[in-house]
Parts: sequence; structure tokens; C-alpha cells
Amino acid sequence: MNKYIAGVDVGGTSIKFGVFDEEGNLLHSARVSSVVGDPAAMVGLIAKLIEQAPYPISMVGVGAPGAVLMPESLVTSGNLKWKSVPLRAMLAERLKLPVWVDNDAQAQMAAEWWSGACRGLNSVVYLTFGTGIGGALLINGKPWRGHLNTAGELGHIITHAGGEMCACGARGCYESYASASALVRMGGGKKSAKEIIDMARAGDGKMKKVFDEYLYEVALGVAGFYMVFRPEAIVLGGGISAAGDIFLDGVIKAVKEIQPRYDESVCKICLAVHRNEAGMRGAAALAKINLE
Repeated sequence: MNKYIAGVDVGGTSIKFGVFDEEGNLLHSARVSSVVGDPAAMVGLIAKLIEQAPYPISMVGVGAPGAVLMPESLVTSGNLKWKSVPLRAMLAERLKLPVWVDNDAQAQMAAEWWSGACRGLNSVVYLTFGTGIGGALLINGKPWRGHLNTAGELGHIITHAGGEMCACGARGCYESYASASALVRMGGGKKSAKEIIDMARAGDGKMKKVFDEYLYEVALGVAGFYMVFRPEAIVLGGGISAAGDIFLDGVIKAVKEIQPRYDESVCKICLAVHRNEAGMRGAAALAKINLE
């Protein structure tokens, strides 16, 4: 009998949902807006997606932004305005199905390690650029999470001491300057990140200047992670990565300006293969790995 695995990518803006077979083929997908600050409502949205899926779900994998404290799977996320939310227990009780909950960037990296940009590599820094910035680390061929499963909060390194207030409560975090939300703010707050990028691509002088400044902020973090970890690859994923070469080429150019010691032969900076699909794909993969 075929098993169908639900992969759920929870973000501050939307929930991306997919149903996969055991070989990792995407059979069905959907997307709904998130409800921030109300964990019960978010559980209801996820449950509705699963209950209305056109396949009988055997298990559920969820990637959530922020820190996921194991083994209880307690989620603390500034972008969702959650603190120690027992998401796994809440979903398991509602759905009566096996559930695995992990950090969203860990899920995305799992997708890329399974069949994407991280496949066959031993050391990787993975970054996901969305409402916030998530991070994950592959060290010696294995995900490195620290003793509390919360390591890799790369969006919350301080790049501008005393700067913009972040959702986490600190000032000057990387994600306050290099997330999609930061790009929207830099563009005046009236245009989406995609609109700004499209206008920059089309040659709009004002938006090109905004986007170049944004790329510099992204590169500040990337250059720092290169020096700290010297990985084989720094992989850029999340919604912003859908911009493609205009994003990647701009980041690489700025990294070279910021850090002359960056060596492309040592570390490639590349886009995630699965792009916006990586979160739900990786969440399903982690469920299969951990629940079977």
C-alpha cells in the first residue's frame, strides 16, 4: 500500500503544503495565508489542508521558523509571535497521525541534501531568505544543531549593532537588513519584494539602487559565514532565491568586494535547487526519516 506524506512549510506570511509519495514525488500542493500570534488557529489551518488533501495521509512533517526545542518540539518564533508552542503535540492530537516538527531551514537543507544543491557535500551553510532569515549547518556530512537542537539561528547574528529592532527583541540582526521584509522596508514599504526585484531587473534606477543596497546586506552575512565555517558551499534558498541570477550574481559580486579572501574554488555560493518547494519537500523527508 502506498504511503502519502504531508510536508508543511510554515512561514510568517504563508503556509506551503505538499503531498509526496515515498519516492519524493510531489502529487499535490496548496498555499494559504498564515495566522500570526495564534498557534491554535495555525494548527487549524494545517489540519484543514491535510484533511482536505486528495490522498490519505500517513504521516506529517512540518518545518517552522525559529527555534524548535527537542524532544518536545517546542517552537519559539519571533516571526510567528510564538513562545514554546508544543506544535507537534497539538497537531498529533488534532490529526491522530504521526507528526515530525523541525526548524524550517533544517527542513529546506534536508531537501537539498536529499536531491539538490547539498547532495554529496560534507560542509554547507544553508540560508533561507523569506519573512525572516533561517539558517542550517551541515558539518562532516551531518546536520549540526547543537545540544538543544537550536544552533544555526544565522538570521540573528548582529550585523548592525544598535540598529533596527528585530522580532526576536535584539537590535541589528542580519534578518532585519537582509530578509524579504527588510527589502520591502528599504523600498518604501508599498511594494512587495518581488515587485522591487522585477522593477530593478527592468532597469528602474531607484529600485535598482534599493536592490543593490539590499544585496550588499545579504553579502555581509554570507562573507562572514564563509570566514567562520569555510564550507564547500553556501546555499541560498527561500522566497528571494526565486529571483534567480540577478540575486545570486549580485550577492557573489558583493561578497568579493566585502571579503577579498573569498575563494570560489574553495566554496561555491549557489541557489537552492528546490527553491520555494524546499521547505515542504524537506519536512516530508524528515518525517519519513524519523517516523518510519
